[in-house]
Amino acid sequence: MNGTLNRLLALACFCCVVGLSKAPFAAEPAGGGKAAEPQGEMAPGTPMAPMTPRAPGAVEKAGPPTIKPGAAAPDFGGMDLAGKEVRLSNYTNKVVVLDFWATWCGPCLQSLPHTQKVAKRYQDQGVIVLAHCTGDTRRNFEKFVKANQAKYPDIVFACDPNEEGSATFGERASRKLYGVGGLPTQILIGRDGKVGAVLTGYEPEGKRLEEALGRLGIKP
Repeated sequence: MNGTLNRLLALACFCCVVGLSKAPFAAEPAGGGKAAEPQGEMAPGTPMAPMTPRAPGAVEKAGPPTIKPGAAAPDFGGMDLAGKEVRLSNYTNKVVVLDFWATWCGPCLQSLPHTQKVAKRYQDQGVIVLAHCTGDTRRNFEKFVKANQAKYPDIVFACDPNEEGSATFGERASRKLYGVGGLPTQILIGRDGKVGAVLTGYEPEGKRLEEALGRLGIKP
């Protein structure tokens, strides 16, 4: 009896993590290449959602490899709730936590309370958290931010204009510029404009983000 219960619980957990994209995982993209695998610092068993098209049967060509620490962080723009452009270059000489997330990504939503605590704690040291919604729709973004922004007052929310279902979906910054293969992915960018760390997935009670900030000169 205990063995059966354990197997059922394990299956439920697997479905929660793997099924977060609400659609079959597109493991074989168009062109015959392999789907891009998430890279960067990732703890074993860390919950994350695959960055693949969510429509049943949808395929997408494999994107570039995940950006590496030491590389210059490419500039790009998103749109905030008011429709104002938010560019990465707006935060020159800041330490930026570039948080790629989506409203349909369970681990992304689970990570936001911790990310808010980090944003509030380190803002006096010039740390900015830019939460860039990707692989999603503008409508979903607006609905989520309107309902939740009060809970995350120290996070800057923006949405990629290349929304899901659009002809330019493949141009979204997370894929084209940063090679993100899974959500959430946090790219830490130093004051010099270079990538300091790539953190993939969400580790409850983990301290990876704080440790990575420490390596960029942020004091505990």
